[in-house]
Amino acid sequence: MSIRFIQMADPQFGMFSSISKLTEEEAISRSREGLTLRYVEQEFDGFAPETQLFSKAIRYANEYKPDFVVMCGDMVHEADSEDQRNELFRITSQLNKDIPIYWVAGNHDVGNTPTASTLNAYRELYGKDNYAFQMENYYFIAINSSVCSDPSLVPEEWDSLIGFLEIELKKASNMNATHKVVFLHHPLFLETSDEPDNYFVIPFQRRQEIISLLDQNKASAVFSGHLHRNNYRNIKGIEYVSTGPVGYPLADDPSGIRIVDLDVTGLRHHYLSLE
Repeated sequence: MSIRFIQMADPQFGMFSSISKLTEEEAISRSREGLTLRYVEQEFDGFAPETQLFSKAIRYANEYKPDFVVMCGDMVHEADSEDQRNELFRITSQLNKDIPIYWVAGNHDVGNTPTASTLNAYRELYGKDNYAFQMENYYFIAINSSVCSDPSLVPEEWDSLIGFLEIELKKASNMNATHKVVFLHHPLFLETSDEPDNYFVIPFQRRQEIISLLDQNKASAVFSGHLHRNNYRNIKGIEYVSTGPVGYPLADDPSGIRIVDLDVTGLRHHYLSLE
């Protein structure tokens, strides 16, 4: 049996408006960090661009009829914005009721340094932030990478997460799952698994703990977002895929979604532009 899912990431309602309000100095600073900012003639409020893009993403999902949709984090730009969140959920409600959507926590949803309060608020809105599910002989695991990135205020959450990941990967191995796929927001790395720490990736020590579990259990793929661009690596037979944003891009890749097909012969995916 084959499985098709659509991966989305970073609709981030409110980001277009936030970028439009950057000063020239702030825009130059971000460009020096390697980010590509799109020219906006004048600043504006609201989230009309995100509404248009996410609505198109949902229409595509309804046309492609995947087994599920997974949203890999940064659903909104400001976690406490009820307006941004309401628009996210309004458009999500247009997804065919036969297609489940799975939420994955991003740093804009729980903070760069999560707290007990931000995690509880997220769980009340979106449900569990670490969970697993199975379809036929395919095993899927979602984890909260903001906890992996900086658990300094919630160290017990990291202990719980890494223990959870180990248990679920072992379950998948014991049942001889055809594919074991992990979803998170931050990529584990960009180029190599031993690269230096930076804002965009999981810090080395915790990164290595996660990768060790992935290697031991022969995971098929890890899908992430966060970069607002695409990034691909294959190391030891594991595909590490960062998918561009539904919302505001920060590189040459357009806003888009990823179509993923799994079967006994392997895993195939392609990026579908929303522009």
